[in-house]
Amino acid sequence: MSLFMKEPKICVSEKEALVVAKQMQKTLRQLFKKEAPISFKEEGSTIRLVLDSEKMKNEIDIQNGEALTIVARSVSELQFGSAYALIRLFCEELSKGTTHLSYTQEERIFMIDMGRKFYSKQTLKKFIDVMGLFQFNFLQLHFSEDIGFRIESETYPEIVSTHYLTKADVREIIQYATLAGIEVIPDFDSPGHLKQILSAHPEWQLRKKLPDGTIELNSAALSIDKPEAVDYIWKIYEEYAELFKGSTYFHIGADEFVDFDEIDAYPDLTDYAQRLYGEHGQAIDGFITYVNQVAEKISQLGFIPRVWNDGFFRLNRTEKVQLSDKVEITYWTKWNKNMAPVTSFLEKGYTVLNYNDNFFYYVLGENAGYTYPTYEKIVKDWTPARFAQDQIIDIDRNLEQLPGVCFPVWSDKPEAKTEEEVFEDVSYSLAAVMQKETGDVFANKQQIGKLLTSYFAD
Repeated sequence: MSLFMKEPKICVSEKEALVVAKQMQKTLRQLFKKEAPISFKEEGSTIRLVLDSEKMKNEIDIQNGEALTIVARSVSELQFGSAYALIRLFCEELSKGTTHLSYTQEERIFMIDMGRKFYSKQTLKKFIDVMGLFQFNFLQLHFSEDIGFRIESETYPEIVSTHYLTKADVREIIQYATLAGIEVIPDFDSPGHLKQILSAHPEWQLRKKLPDGTIELNSAALSIDKPEAVDYIWKIYEEYAELFKGSTYFHIGADEFVDFDEIDAYPDLTDYAQRLYGEHGQAIDGFITYVNQVAEKISQLGFIPRVWNDGFFRLNRTEKVQLSDKVEITYWTKWNKNMAPVTSFLEKGYTVLNYNDNFFYYVLGENAGYTYPTYEKIVKDWTPARFAQDQIIDIDRNLEQLPGVCFPVWSDKPEAKTEEEVFEDVSYSLAAVMQKETGDVFANKQQIGKLLTSYFAD
């Protein structure tokens, strides 16, 4: 592209745009091997970054192959408009004239299960780099799982895995993400997925009554009827609410607590619910009560709580207690016929985010019947309207309730891939999702590969 035959020079119209210009400097250096000075003076500039809150649409304008102007309504939109323009220039797929840039949804989330597999600070920064390149704006850190807890804890140091991030590491990651226009979402899952924590407290493992009358313990599920167990978990939420105090959202989990079709086999849950709601209280009511209490406390700490969908409004149950209206739903699956469809949550007024496990679940070791997502499959068959199990939802009609999409990495078999292998695979998928979100697939996998090779060349 003739725009960069000579040395580029970036002009910013407002000081607020400086952070965008600095990120653009980095991208120009990585992709085009060009250094680009920054100035407030328009004279001699080849790239102009303009903030204009009155613009109806964000614009990328290229004239005569010599001048690039990016106009956006906010700093974050300018950040991602700049990245979009440069990757299209690199792929030689940016037309002369004006290109309008918009995304179907405002939130593009990348989630990583760092609980079961340790990811270094350096690798997480690389993920942030590729997220910025492909205009993802939220990083969800799932830092606790059945076989790992990966952030330093001053409250309960005994629960932390051998390999972990210090709080200083996490603060550095948050700052690095912020400069790239990315916000971090903390993710601590309860009352299930707690095997790592409950191994030190077997007395808090939930009891299940088997058909022959014997009792077995669920090593990953919290006995939420025990106040001391609930208080223990709440102190963990408190500790990490402080660490992530600048975040808007906090994911509190609530998935796969037990097999929800067998929840009545847990006598302590039923007893707990009946103490709260009388003889008609059910085990499911006890579970929802716990989730609502955590959601309320997280909300009081200044976050919007998010939960997984699989335990709520199931078609084979009628609960006395309804899920709090303060939570947002991260909808990942409907593999069980009794799980509520997306429409159930929309009709009840919930915000729902698309974590489609059919297209996006990158499960290490291809565990539980999953296969690795591919660039080609996402580009060919996925649209923002497509939720798990081919539920097609009218995005335009429900846009306010459907603000985002997420590509998750789950570390079921942590040794199945190296950190670098996960990074390389996932980068292509993020590029595919970005293009489908903008409604314009402009690059094939080979072009994306060339771009990634250039950007991450040593």
